[in-house]
Amino acid sequence: FGSVSRSLFSLFQVMNGDSQVVKSITNTGIGQLLFVGFMILANWALLAILTSVVSDNMISASQRAREEDIEHENQLNHSRREARLNALFKEIDTDHSGAITEEEWKALFNDRGLVHELSDATSLCEK
Repeated sequence: FGSVSRSLFSLFQVMNGDSQVVKSITNTGIGQLLFVGFMILANWALLAILTSVVSDNMISASQRAREEDIEHENQLNHSRREARLNALFKEIDTDHSGAITEEEWKALFNDRGLVHELSDATSLCEK
């Protein structure tokens, strides 16, 4: 093999299918075992690296998809809550002035159904 850089290049050639580099080593039984061991370990290492890269990408993609689903669900819940509150305020605003007067506010607390509905829509508890 000569030097370290020459050895690395020779191993690179072997990994790419050039067996002429190792003809002198594979003439002996120990050399053949060494060559087979190297090929098995090198191929296993490459397979492990490729598998880990693919797995990491799949995990990242599924996490991004999960986060997008959660964000979409939050936006949908916000839109539902907003529509529900608009409907409640329209029901409370009996004079259709666009604002809730003090009388309408007081009347709201006399209607337990509206109080419960408003509490539920705002996620606040009734007292």
